[in-house]
Amino acid sequence: MAIQTRYAGDANGINNVDAKIDGTLGTIIATGLTKNPTAIKIALANSQTFTAAESGTGGSVETILRSIAIDSTVVMYQVDTSQLSVLVEATGSSTATLATRLQALGNVGVAANVYLGGGVTVSSSNGFKLA
Repeated sequence: MAIQTRYAGDANGINNVDAKIDGTLGTIIATGLTKNPTAIKIALANSQTFTAAESGTGGSVETILRSIAIDSTVVMYQVDTSQLSVLVEATGSSTATLATRLQALGNVGVAANVYLGGGVTVSSSNGFKLA
């Protein structure tokens, strides 16, 4: 009888989604997603910061994520004090459209203390970096 060792996973190759094969670095390769992902950075203006309370239910983070989810599929996000990083699987709007939508929200958050109308910056040009 042959001895077989089981490993998690399968024997299939790693599939990439819409990967550039022209040698360009910085492209997000999504092996487990079905659509091309986009990394979005949302930076607060005027020395505003996200607090732990803003990450909870009814906070500014939830409000921003709901605005993104209108036409995008949110896969994951990370909250830092001055920015919110979001990875979306499919995006239906440009960063300019998203910035306009977020700025129209005005004051949001637990105590309405995060003012998005003051010039929130939305960018997807930096890619997705861990740590």
